[in-house]
Amino acid sequence: MNKFIVLKMEDIKDHLTFDEQLFLGAFIDRINLCRETEGKAVNDYVVINRDEPYINEVTDIMRKHGHWEDAE
Repeated sequence: MNKFIVLKMEDIKDHLTFDEQLFLGAFIDRINLCRETEGKAVNDYVVINRDEPYINEVTDIMRKHGHWEDAE
């Protein structure tokens, strides 16, 4: 199972109905509220596609700092 789910905003707008977009937003809001209640940060992430020519440099840096596992 993946650790994260990434959805492109353009895909959400193009492929979900307005009501589905509202539901998704409500689910995200609920998760963020629960995280805050638990004293956890609401994180903000950087996403890099694995097919980018510089991906090895990025994963090397992440591996160096303990944020990358080869099984991912």
